[in-house]
Amino acid sequence: MLTETVILAMTATLLAGIIRTSVGVGAGIALTASLSLLFDAKMALAIMAFLQIGFGLSAVGHYWRKWDPILATRLLASVIVGVVIGSWLVSILPADWVRRVMGAGIAAAALLEFLRSRRPAPLTTPALTHQVASGLLSGVAGSMANAGGAILALHLKRLPLSYDAFLGTLSAVVLGHDIFRLAVFWGFGLLNQTALITAIALLPFVFGGGWLGIHLRHAISETILKQAVLSIVCFIGIMLVL
Repeated sequence: MLTETVILAMTATLLAGIIRTSVGVGAGIALTASLSLLFDAKMALAIMAFLQIGFGLSAVGHYWRKWDPILATRLLASVIVGVVIGSWLVSILPADWVRRVMGAGIAAAALLEFLRSRRPAPLTTPALTHQVASGLLSGVAGSMANAGGAILALHLKRLPLSYDAFLGTLSAVVLGHDIFRLAVFWGFGLLNQTALITAIALLPFVFGGGWLGIHLRHAISETILKQAVLSIVCFIGIMLVL
């Protein structure tokens, strides 16, 4: 049974790596949802807390200093507050509740991303209160469902940013979120040696899947891939709720 779980986890991580480089969105959400079917909900979040650092460092390295520093600082300040709230909820809620909340958050994030791709948001400059609310919600969702990046992307897509500035700001804030979440998870006792070892074992499959995804994106329409991924993620999220 243990061997079967490990094989399934490696397969899910490989697929997430493919999604990361072929579609660009949904990899973290999809992998969190998949691992939640194999492990306890809190263990899945702990494993992802380690894995997301690797994802984040790669993204920030690629878009180094292409972020909007003022915008990133404002968002990160409210994201940090959200991380504390979300991590606290994970630490006190029963595992079954965490699973259901995670499932609802994952399904909602997938639906929002699907709607955003079908109906592009107008380029505006939201009020500061909207930025704070988006960052706070992102921090909570990131800690409880690993869906913080999707919520931040929804907010940043409304801003008149260049493509590099959008990805650079998103990558910087998400990495800051992941580093702080790792520290807060540690403080709340949500991390353990098993989660760390599992994450290290899965990390090569992230990069292996990334290599495969680069080749896959030229063979299959990105729109079809994205819709398929979001549909599967939404379905898994609903399964976690039930």
